[in-house]
Amino acid sequence: MTNVRTIGVIGLGKMGLPIAENLLGRGFEVVGYRRSIECPELEAAGGAVAASPADLAASCEVIVSILPTADDVEHIIRGPEGMLSAIRPGAVHLEMSTIPVLSKLGLKRQLEDAGATMLDCPISGSPGMVGARLATVFASGAAEAIDRVADVLDAISGPWVRTGDFGSGTHLKYISSMLVATHTVAAAEAIVLARRNNLDLDLVQHTLETSIAGSALFAQRGPLMAHRSWLPAPGPIATLHEILDQIEVHLHDLGERRPVFEAAKAVFDQAMADGWGELDIASVHDQISIEDALTRGVCK
Repeated sequence: MTNVRTIGVIGLGKMGLPIAENLLGRGFEVVGYRRSIECPELEAAGGAVAASPADLAASCEVIVSILPTADDVEHIIRGPEGMLSAIRPGAVHLEMSTIPVLSKLGLKRQLEDAGATMLDCPISGSPGMVGARLATVFASGAAEAIDRVADVLDAISGPWVRTGDFGSGTHLKYISSMLVATHTVAAAEAIVLARRNNLDLDLVQHTLETSIAGSALFAQRGPLMAHRSWLPAPGPIATLHEILDQIEVHLHDLGERRPVFEAAKAVFDQAMADGWGELDIASVHDQISIEDALTRGVCK
């Protein structure tokens, strides 16, 4: 939207803050909001901090929100001092949280009643990828609204794609996360087997990562698995697991089963049960290794 220079960003956490910084870097003015109100990082980068979602909505024609849960999104829209009380007619809301589509649809209708438009725009990538504009936004909803915020999408992450009708962005994010989970577990099984056969793990990595057997997950997480380096976590298990739970419910609602996904999710379920949520997803290597040892009777 070439005539809009002020963008609101609600949710200034690990993903939202680099989004705000990217927008500032592309010449937009940014007003941010987080529940703790204070955000010295945003102010240091040149942004302003709003006192409430309503305060933010009153001053912005484009609003970005990226929050952990559906309840959080509902609160910033419908809650006390929520966006609905002050949103401008014609405003576009880029809702980037990964939450169920049904949760967004009711809020979308209420925003439409207020004359605003919501787009479903989940983002795929780690915080480090966002800052480097390497994450991908899946933009779905009204084509005309997407056209009006194309430069905002460009500034947020770099790569972005139109996925179709509202909700298709979230469904593509589910597919992306399904592949992340299954590829991570497959890579972990491969590295554990390589260890079992006393292979040189650097040789395995360099030989396979660019071959037909390789994957982006193997290239990125294989070295972490080889060195058993789980912290700091570019992609914590807990973050992915929340989305895997949504995918499981979505598949149930469709009446479908995906056995490879179910097997991979079981590994992540166990990792969460063991308290590994803050570790990187690569740490499922040790889940596989433990299971392998138990199967062989090495562990008791």
